[in-house]
Amino acid sequence: MEKKRFFKTKEGGLTAAFVVILIAFVLILAGLKMQGDGMCAAGFVLMAAAMLYSPLKVYVFDRMKKKS
Repeated sequence: MEKKRFFKTKEGGLTAAFVVILIAFVLILAGLKMQGDGMCAAGFVLMAAAMLYSPLKVYVFDRMKKKS
């Protein structure tokens, strides 16, 4: 039986997405403190990408993998 690495499992992917959300939150707070719009925007993009990871994986990537 083959062992899967942690980050290749569903739980591992969601953990990585959660860590990215935490990093994005810190980035947004640092951008607000320094009045840096670029840092806030980068944090927002990171947070949006991490939140869209699970739906995109389930409804797009897994279905594309199933078809081929």
